[in-house]
Amino acid sequence: MQTGVDRLGRVAKAWRAAVVLALAVLFCAGSLVGDDHWWPFGPWRMFSTSQAATGSVWSTGIEVQTADAPGQWVRAPLTPENVGLNRAEVEGRIPQIEADPSRLGTLARSHAQLRPTSAEWTALRVVRRLIVVVDRKPTGEVRTEVLAQWEAP
Repeated sequence: MQTGVDRLGRVAKAWRAAVVLALAVLFCAGSLVGDDHWWPFGPWRMFSTSQAATGSVWSTGIEVQTADAPGQWVRAPLTPENVGLNRAEVEGRIPQIEADPSRLGTLARSHAQLRPTSAEWTALRVVRRLIVVVDRKPTGEVRTEVLAQWEAP
């Protein structure tokens, strides 16, 4: 009697078992010692850890001065629509930006191309806001730290 079911041979079963075993080993190792660089086999730190109940949470952003309001710093969205990069891409380059703040001029030029009708940015700075938290609740205290600053020549 023919059932219409094809059975896998030994070789097909063996390589499938080897792949499953290799993936299991990678996932276990990633869970034990992996971090963001091990993804998808290791957990993303931002999802696999938590902040202390009391301390501070930080947020990176940009502030700009425009030709319309010189001397006045205003928060600007750190989005692909506004500067061509998202916040995570800028955060990942903070050490390079701190070492060479002239890199921020690229964001100003990108903004001018993406938003030609907006006021020209004459200065730009990357700021880190530390939001103070006690027992997992914001206290309202925010400390601002300027990481790098650029001014148009």
